[in-house]
Amino acid sequence: MVLEVSDSLLGVLLASVAAAGFAGQFLFARLGTETGEVTDGVLVVLGCNIALLTPPVLVLYSPPYVDLFTPYSVASFGAAGLAGMFVARLLTFKSIQEIGANLTSPVIASNVFFATVFAVVFLEERLTAVHFAGIVLIVAGIAVVSWETAAATGPEQSIRETGATLVVPLVAAACIGIEPIFISMGLAAGTPTLPGIVVMAGVATIGFVGYLRLTDSLRRIPIRAASTGWFVAGGVSTTVGFVAYFAALEIAPVVVVMPLLQLTPLLVVVLSVLFLPRRLERVTWPVVVAALVVVVGATLVSLSG
Repeated sequence: MVLEVSDSLLGVLLASVAAAGFAGQFLFARLGTETGEVTDGVLVVLGCNIALLTPPVLVLYSPPYVDLFTPYSVASFGAAGLAGMFVARLLTFKSIQEIGANLTSPVIASNVFFATVFAVVFLEERLTAVHFAGIVLIVAGIAVVSWETAAATGPEQSIRETGATLVVPLVAAACIGIEPIFISMGLAAGTPTLPGIVVMAGVATIGFVGYLRLTDSLRRIPIRAASTGWFVAGGVSTTVGFVAYFAALEIAPVVVVMPLLQLTPLLVVVLSVLFLPRRLERVTWPVVVAALVVVVGATLVSLSG
C-alpha cells in the first residue's frame, strides 16, 4: 500500500513536470521567434533533444545497440518523429510566431480529438458518450480561440483568413494526434521508450534538414543570436517534458497522469501573464475560459480512451 501511494505521488510529480516542460516550450518558442527564425528554432530544439537523450541510452543499455531495434520499430518511431517532432513542431512554432503561445496551446491540445479519430479509424476503437462530450468541449474551446484570434488580428481580417490562420495549429494537433499510434507500434515491436525517442528525434532531424535543403533554407544557425538561447531553453524544456511524461505513465495510472498533462494550456496562459511582456502575448478572460474548456474536454477524451 505504501509503495502504491509512493508510486502515485511520484507519478503526480512527474506528470506535473511534464506539463510544465511542454508549457515551457510554448513560452520559450514565443520569446525566440520574436527575433529568430522558426526554422532555426526547430533545428536547435531537435539538436537539444538528441544531445540530451543519446547519452542516457548509451549508459543504460549495453552494446550492440542495434539489438534494441527492429526494422519495424525503427519505421514506427521514425514515422512518429516525422509527424510529431518535425511537422507538428514546425507548424506549432509558426503558429506561436503568428498568433502567440496562449492562443496556440489550446488548439494544440485538441490533439486528443484527432488521436481519438485515428484510433477509431485505424484501431477500430469505439466512440463513447464521454468521448463525444469531451470532443464537444474541445470544439467549443477552439471556437472561442477563433473568436479571440479574429479580435487579436484585427477587424480587417475576414472569417476565411482567421480560419486559415487556425489551420496551422490544427494540422499540428492532427500530427501530434497520430504520433501515439506510431509510438505504440514501435513499443509493441520491443523497442524501449528512451531509445525510441532518440530514433524519433534523429529521423525528425534528418527529415527537417532534408526539408531545408529542398527549400534552399539551409544555412548556419546563428549560435550567438539572442534567440538561440531561448530555443535551447525550449529544447531542454521539451526533452524534460517527454522523459517525465513517459516515466509517469510507467509508474502511475493513466487516470493520474493524463489530467495533469492536459493542464499545459492553462500553464501557458498563467506563465504568459507572469513572465511574457504584453507586446508578445495578449491574455484575455475569453482565452482563459477557452483554455479551461479545452483542458476539461481533452481530459475527458484522454481518460475515456
